Amino acid sequence: MTNITTKEIKIPAFDQGAFKAFVAMPEETDKNNLKPGLIVIQEIFGINAEMREKCEEFAKQGYIAICPDLFWRIEPDIELVDSDEQQLARAFELYQTFDFELGMKDLETTLGYTRNWNICNNHVGAIGYCLGGHLSYRLAARTDLNAAISYYGVQIEEHLNEIENIKEPMLLHIAGEDEFVNKEAQGKILEATQKTSNITTHIYKGQNHAFARGQGMHYDEDAAFLANKRTAEFLQSHLA
Repeated sequence: MTNITTKEIKIPAFDQGAFKAFVAMPEETDKNNLKPGLIVIQEIFGINAEMREKCEEFAKQGYIAICPDLFWRIEPDIELVDSDEQQLARAFELYQTFDFELGMKDLETTLGYTRNWNICNNHVGAIGYCLGGHLSYRLAARTDLNAAISYYGVQIEEHLNEIENIKEPMLLHIAGEDEFVNKEAQGKILEATQKTSNITTHIYKGQNHAFARGQGMHYDEDAAFLANKRTAEFLQSHLA
């Protein structure tokens, strides 16, 4: 198994200040041993243990996994879980307050930072969950990402007019019983993606939102294993 190293970095923002990002990468990564980058986009809970664990898993697969703090403009260093009622309520408050356009700017900044990092081989993908799944989709539509993945992304159906801008491979994981993405929305997404040869969509029947969130209230081991296996194969084919 690949040994990894982790650290926190600061990325200069496009306007002012800087935001934190958690990074995990193979231990041997350096300017003589370049690796592809993978932007890991948070849920509504900030950079919590779940996001750090996912970064570490991707690092074991050979990627420079970088998870930027997208809530830093509201409150930096947010770290919440869905198992605590008050923290869950706070997460939804943050989601309602979040400025999507500024978040996109910060992700575009993260993409540029990662591409220009002297340990990156210039290939960069993105993977996002929930809120991050939405942002991964739109980042793929607005930038030259080499590959993108969305896990149960919310409100994608409201931005299907951007789908024609996605030129590189993308993978969508949709929960069949997602309480935040109803059947009508799922149908619209599926219809649109079926017309686009570079986008692959999987619907997980009977699964609730966040079925791949480890220790989350809707975690399903079998569905998560299948989705993560598909993700690993997709990244191996299109990013590694």
